[in-house]
Amino acid sequence: MIEGPAGIGKTALLAAARAAATDAGMRVLRSRGTELEGEFAYGVVRQLFEATLADSSERERADLLQSAAGVAAGILGLPGASAVDGAAGSTVDPSFAILHGLYWLCANLAAKNPLCIVVDDAHWADAPSLRYLAFILPRLDELDIALVLATRPCDAGTDPRLLASVAADPSAELITLQPLTRAAIARLAESTLGGAPDSGFVDACLRATRGTPFLLRVLLEALSEGGIAPTSEAARHVERIGARSVGRSIRLRLRRLPEHARRLAHALAVLEQGDLHQAAQLACLDDVGAAEAADVLVNAGIIEAGRPLTFSHPIVRSGIYAELSGAERARRHREAARLLADLPGSDERVAKHLLVSEPAGDEWVVERLVDAASNAGKHGSPEAEATFLRRALIEPPPAERRSRLLLDLGMAEASGGLSGWEAHLREAQKVAPNAVAAADAALVLAHALNRAQRFAEAVDVLDRASASLDSSHSDLALQLEVAAVVPATHGPVISPSLARRGRTLRERAAGHVAPPPELLAVAGWTSALANERAEVGADLATRALAAGGRMAPGSNGRPWFSFAAWFTQVTFTLLWVERYAELGPRLDASIGHARAAGDSSLLAMGLANRGWLALRRGDLGAAEEDARTALAATELPAPPMYRVLNATLLVETLVDRGDLDSAEQALAPIEPVTRSGSLVAAVLRFARGRLRVAQGRAAEGLEDFLGVGALTTQALVSSPGFLPWRSEAALAHLALGEHDPARRLAEEELRLAQAFGAPRALGLAKRATGLVAGGDRGATLLREAVEDFERGEASLERARALADLGAMLRRRNRRAEARELLREAIDAAHRCGAGSLAARAETELRATGARPRRVMLTGVDSLTASERRIAELAGQGFSNREIAQTLFVTARTVEGHLTSIFRKLQLASRTELASALGAPAAVPA
Repeated sequence: MIEGPAGIGKTALLAAARAAATDAGMRVLRSRGTELEGEFAYGVVRQLFEATLADSSERERADLLQSAAGVAAGILGLPGASAVDGAAGSTVDPSFAILHGLYWLCANLAAKNPLCIVVDDAHWADAPSLRYLAFILPRLDELDIALVLATRPCDAGTDPRLLASVAADPSAELITLQPLTRAAIARLAESTLGGAPDSGFVDACLRATRGTPFLLRVLLEALSEGGIAPTSEAARHVERIGARSVGRSIRLRLRRLPEHARRLAHALAVLEQGDLHQAAQLACLDDVGAAEAADVLVNAGIIEAGRPLTFSHPIVRSGIYAELSGAERARRHREAARLLADLPGSDERVAKHLLVSEPAGDEWVVERLVDAASNAGKHGSPEAEATFLRRALIEPPPAERRSRLLLDLGMAEASGGLSGWEAHLREAQKVAPNAVAAADAALVLAHALNRAQRFAEAVDVLDRASASLDSSHSDLALQLEVAAVVPATHGPVISPSLARRGRTLRERAAGHVAPPPELLAVAGWTSALANERAEVGADLATRALAAGGRMAPGSNGRPWFSFAAWFTQVTFTLLWVERYAELGPRLDASIGHARAAGDSSLLAMGLANRGWLALRRGDLGAAEEDARTALAATELPAPPMYRVLNATLLVETLVDRGDLDSAEQALAPIEPVTRSGSLVAAVLRFARGRLRVAQGRAAEGLEDFLGVGALTTQALVSSPGFLPWRSEAALAHLALGEHDPARRLAEEELRLAQAFGAPRALGLAKRATGLVAGGDRGATLLREAVEDFERGEASLERARALADLGAMLRRRNRRAEARELLREAIDAAHRCGAGSLAARAETELRATGARPRRVMLTGVDSLTASERRIAELAGQGFSNREIAQTLFVTARTVEGHLTSIFRKLQLASRTELASALGAPAAVPA
């Protein structure tokens, strides 16, 4: 990062860097921030990649735009990219897809040639482009990429936090350019003025320019034109000329030029840069006259040779622009906007001119600003979207449009973490033209409050809006009631109103002729939580999927209200009611769609739920990999709930693996959430309880389980399919020698599980009850639990029940039967990756007098979770780059894992992977 004030020589230094990089065989990508285009989303990034992609052959582009890179390029409309289905709609937040995909576009380019990315005037770069630069910084050490930026310190046009994050990165070397020394000034004066300067003359030049190279050059050129020699007597001329601002000096030079050159320069100062025809139109010149004027300006050193027309330095442009009065600037910017309006893809370029024009109540201006705001939102720049909408509201728009624009502005501000969103959303609701519009605004406000974790306020907003509607708006009132369920589960204290709302909505779903998927989804979700028969929740969830299939994703163009919202509830319901065969393919498909469309919320949800599904099925490797994949995507802009769920999944998985130290490390960043009092907090606290018991801290674990029970009981959430806290608490009581509470909790869980009717939930309850009861009844219940787990596809729980039953029979001196069960438990535990369970079962097996053979893991079971996932993707034909993009890791990481995989599986090539992954793996040694 090269830092210094205007005119200090940053651009010249970047030019030297580009030349050195080219000589070294590097591919150079270059861009430059401009003052007027700071609101042009990904404007700097587009400059980096557009020329390279446009100049590439069709085959090269296809290679560069694989997978994630193609998604990002499609969203941004880069050359050669296909449009991305769903990304153009406002229901998808594309920011992460763009950042992730552009990183891979860089990686793909760097795989062919080392890259030198050069960004000049980064202080004027748009915020999304700066976010991208910050995104790739920690990944640079994995790629052959040099990043060179030039910026002014503390410039008003920049986002100081983003630039500071770039400058503070450990890989960044900050170069602060120093002013010219007296010796350097003397040399330049001698070369320009044709004689060795006197000491007094040099001192005068230093005072006048403060050693800034550009200012010195302008000064020396003015002295040369005046025929002034570099003597001590001439110092007064230096001070007189230097006292004039550089802008005045440039304007003086401009006034000496022909009229048509001055007009073109003024027009170009308004445009900042542009093609000759556009500048000619704004200057009211024909193309021939404009071309002649451009040549004059090049010879005068005001613009650079070549196209598009560009000033020789931003200071030159600023000096000429300052010559225009405020009223003239505003008028010319409005003229420029109308001039550019007919060009394709010009919405944001038009809007940048309208931002600096004067408000005039022009509806055309409002329309163009709203169009630009919409495009900025689609391209992942809520900051620019908010800027355009604020200006549209100042124009102002017609009164009937004000509420809608305030609503859009509040959503953009909330999405971008900008202040003012609440005031604008509340005002949108207040000035809404009718009850329907007010309710619509209430939905958006409540969702924003929910995202800000102000759950009680969100519920209050929705309840008030619902109460204000009359019977003619029953469907809208229903939508408000459905929306209130989610924040009701996340409040500081979950209230019984959640159960009441659930009952009401289930009744509404039953009486509705064609219930919408949102209603069916929440009805199924609350049904499962309330411990109604599993079939009821499963039916409602399945009907929601069917109803959703008849509808396009989204909700009236509002972001945040997408398919992912109710689909999340459906997938949770199917998980709790144990409809795994139906859930698995749905999650795989949703993750694939999320990657293709850049839908980060759907991706985060899909990874979380697929990981929990793998955990319940006993596939610890897949569960860990999905959790780590989601957590590796640190910039994923999904609701915090998903990050907590994925981290909790990792804690549970590591506990089952027996890696308690790693589980503790995974817990630490999210542990404060346990105090929030939400259902997500209950899930996390349940995981912490299991970890504490595994660590031998049974009393602390029991406290967590009972805390989960207090939370869920208060909310009338009783299903063991959600959290079997009673079973775990019963076993913790048992470990502490407290038999009566253990028996009471276990029997209660068994009754609830029998009412619920899902096999895994029933097996968990029978296992706990059997361990507490002991004797013949205990053994019977454990046998039944093994059968239930078999039916419920719960292989890890089945292995655990086998180990418990074997240990119980061993203690009753039924050693032969115990050995058989314990050997099966050891094998099953190894296949699940549950090392601690396998070790415990082996200890019990030795206690029977058996001498177990050492199990040496080979084949698939010898792979780590990461290796297994990479092996599966490679076996499906994915390239290393595609695997890395899918798992949010680097290609180098994939290569290292594949080397280990080939060694462990004793393979010679990727073509053997598919068959090797299906082969038996655990072999006695």
